[in-house]
Amino acid sequence: MPPGAHGRRDQSLGARVLLTGGALLGVGLAWVLLQDGEPPLPPVHPVAVVAAPARIAEVTPRPVVRAQPLAPPPVPPAATAAALSAALSEERVVLPSSAIIEGVDADQPWVCTGELLTLSARTGGKAEPGMVPRWVWPGSETGAELHPGARLPWRAPATAGRYFVHFQLCKDLGGRRVGVLAEQVVGIDVRACGAGEGQADTLRIEVAQRGNEDFSFRAVSLEPAAVYTWSFGDGTSTVTTEPGATHVYAKQAPGAPDVRGFTVSLSARGREGERTATRFVWVRGQPPSDAPPGANLKVERVPGRAGEEGWRSRVQVDVPEGGDVAWERVERLTVSWDDQVDVRTSGWRELITVEEDLGRGGFRGHVTVPPSSVRPEVKQVIDILHGRDATGRELSLSWASFKAAPPRPSAPPSERPPPK
Repeated sequence: MPPGAHGRRDQSLGARVLLTGGALLGVGLAWVLLQDGEPPLPPVHPVAVVAAPARIAEVTPRPVVRAQPLAPPPVPPAATAAALSAALSEERVVLPSSAIIEGVDADQPWVCTGELLTLSARTGGKAEPGMVPRWVWPGSETGAELHPGARLPWRAPATAGRYFVHFQLCKDLGGRRVGVLAEQVVGIDVRACGAGEGQADTLRIEVAQRGNEDFSFRAVSLEPAAVYTWSFGDGTSTVTTEPGATHVYAKQAPGAPDVRGFTVSLSARGREGERTATRFVWVRGQPPSDAPPGANLKVERVPGRAGEEGWRSRVQVDVPEGGDVAWERVERLTVSWDDQVDVRTSGWRELITVEEDLGRGGFRGHVTVPPSSVRPEVKQVIDILHGRDATGRELSLSWASFKAAPPRPSAPPSERPPPK
């Protein structure tokens, strides 16, 4: 896996960008809980069911054999928490905390070599000031790779096998000391697949967002199904005979968490049997109507055509008097013309070049979308800046850093008869 594909190595945390830093279980995807962090809700391991043998005679009773849970698969030495901390040159400190990891969802139970698998973590309990989520895993060319945020687009290696990724809730303790509040390890099965054997070739879900809480879903498959069972991740479900469904999520109360994530599951049953697919959707909360904004945003697109440096936008963030904001990360959403969305998370100073510090979390700077990120199928690039104010309330600012012109319609074929 090339370095920097999903994260970069860095030895700073917290407001300085922590780069040293929902449960779907499928076949081939298992959880391993570490013992040195605050554990999430314990998973239920598979149980080995032992059938009772037939009795030979009534006078020779057999002892009762109880089912025993299978031991979790061992984590290889290079993928242990201690090994990853050493590779990042960190001093790992396990801290007691009320923050917990409720679970980690994957959009596929296994993945083919070289394909993308998305992981999404669900956290609970009481969030602590300065707490930052991150993913860490062994690198192919470096000792460890990492990615901030609660979601990870993980590219499977070119070699089949079993790989392990850690999700951690951490905080900066100063110097190279990193406090681990909670941790969970995900074991991922990577398989060698031939042409047409990947799960995306079998069944996938396309998502289109029609409003803040309004979504439409479409099942895409080479083989049609007779019945489609949709579960929208909020406790509701529906059954359709057509490969499509719509759903409106409940609105958040003002001041509720900024972003809610839902795991959408699909089961399609037809002549080929039952197939399943998973996608993630995110719904943004409504800002409080009577509360003053925690920060104000001004964006100016730099005129001119994109050159070697790409498309640049000037960004200014002002924090009102009496406020204080600590920015944490930037989510870059790359939206294609078919409404597919790729999400990548970076430390906010990695994506935003700060030219002037305005105090209290305000700044002037710029963001750039490189030409390599703007493929012909890309419709828009949206950046979302996330942070927290002094009370711990989440704040976010968003803007479009790139927007493509609509494609020209193809010319209709000529109706002239061919020359004789």
